[in-house]
Amino acid sequence: MIISYLHIFYRKVIHFSQKLHFYNTLTIILFLNLCSTGFSQSNSTPTKPVKPSHFRGLAVLNDSIAWFSGSKGSVIRTTDGGRSFDTISPQPSNTKLAQFLVYGNQTVEQYNQISGSTISLRRKDFRDIWAKNDKEAVIMSAGDSALILKTVDAGKSWTIVYLDFRKDIFLDALEIDSKTGIGMILGDPILPEPIIVEVSSNVNKPHLKRNSALKSNGTEPNIDQKYFASLYTTDFGSSWNQLPIGEWNRPQDSIESFFAASGSSLVIIDCKVDANRNDTSKTPLCKNLTVGFAGGGFHPCYHIVKFKQQSRRTKRQNIRFNLSANQPRVSINEIIPLPFTGGPGSGVYGMCLSEDGHMIAVGGNYTLPDSFRGASAHTTASNFGLKWADVKTNQSHTGGYRSGVCFSGPIFGAASQSKPNITSKSESTDSKDTTLNFHLTKDSRIAICTGTNGSDISFDFGKNWIKIPKQTLRSGLIFDGSFNACAFSCNYLWMVGNSGKFQRIPITDLMSIGL
Repeated sequence: MIISYLHIFYRKVIHFSQKLHFYNTLTIILFLNLCSTGFSQSNSTPTKPVKPSHFRGLAVLNDSIAWFSGSKGSVIRTTDGGRSFDTISPQPSNTKLAQFLVYGNQTVEQYNQISGSTISLRRKDFRDIWAKNDKEAVIMSAGDSALILKTVDAGKSWTIVYLDFRKDIFLDALEIDSKTGIGMILGDPILPEPIIVEVSSNVNKPHLKRNSALKSNGTEPNIDQKYFASLYTTDFGSSWNQLPIGEWNRPQDSIESFFAASGSSLVIIDCKVDANRNDTSKTPLCKNLTVGFAGGGFHPCYHIVKFKQQSRRTKRQNIRFNLSANQPRVSINEIIPLPFTGGPGSGVYGMCLSEDGHMIAVGGNYTLPDSFRGASAHTTASNFGLKWADVKTNQSHTGGYRSGVCFSGPIFGAASQSKPNITSKSESTDSKDTTLNFHLTKDSRIAICTGTNGSDISFDFGKNWIKIPKQTLRSGLIFDGSFNACAFSCNYLWMVGNSGKFQRIPITDLMSIGL
């Protein structure tokens, strides 16, 4: 009987997938795997269905390659545009600690046996992921002991390159520049750790050393004051160091923090590597990083911070600022107010930056998914976030709380050689189609934002948003609903969400979408 039901079920799924194309939804793939696992058990005792993972981390490299990460310690990868997925989640047997950590070179299985702490990889929620190519990626867990792991062999093995067992640690966003390898991780405010563990020659007897990040500008910070958790890398995520504590990462109010709903609270604005001709050190490069980040608080704001890594010729400055050789100093710290509604749970949940400097921020309050007031903003020009504006009318707002947002590249001539046929149902004309005039040019981009109650589209850099209704797209895909994160490749929009939800939508569909 079971075999008969399975046969009928598989026939229906195959027919359904042929109609909607193979890449319509990852949920089908995950459900088939779960069904085959459940029915293969020898006993007849009914088992509770295992729900697929919730995906929030999304790294899209091109039209074919993408990495997803999420709850239940899940990491998956596709190299064929979503036709198939490799489950490459870290396992206790194939994951080891980096050599420079205490108990370095031990697998997680060995670590759990010999250490006083336990790392449970299957319980981790990998809220963000960054990928350099189809082999190399870095993942970040949010809380419940924060971990950063890296793979260089497409997930066959993983290395823990950072771990933090502090009770209140919570990491929100991970960004690395793909050209220079410079990057940053941002987390919620936490009391500074006065002592760090440093590896000695005997891994079983590590020695303690005062955390040099506690000194900034030659003064001791208040150890009772919380600061944004912040880490810095210059080697594509293979190692991480704490950034110096100072005014730049001091919260503006008692509830300012960030949201890890899509891993997009942080953007890289600029990354430079300057050659130091007069430097005789082994690393004659000065690496600089400028980032922007935003979250929640009573009065949400956008931070622009520039970190400047010091070279040997400025060693005296390093000493003056009490910085070690692997720590940069802060040279710019700007705080810009945002037109967002503040309060507990409210603020910016996601941001995106276009190549020409336009920015969009979305958010709201996840407990009030239909509330759209003070839930989105856009930059007034290509100013990288120096000045922001909110939407002007209620009809131009997003459809409510939104966690993810993304920009496409220039769409003129890429997805269509002609002006898109963008239509909207007009109540005043008996629901007849009317063309929306967006004055698209060669520099126009599509912006998409998504959340728990739906998704919106904008053709004017976030000034006006239109909710996307459920519909069958030109390619045959059924667009229905809400996701956690989104990203564009050259010709596709990628979206991931709860319960294994996934879609890859051709940009040509978005150019002729019915609104």
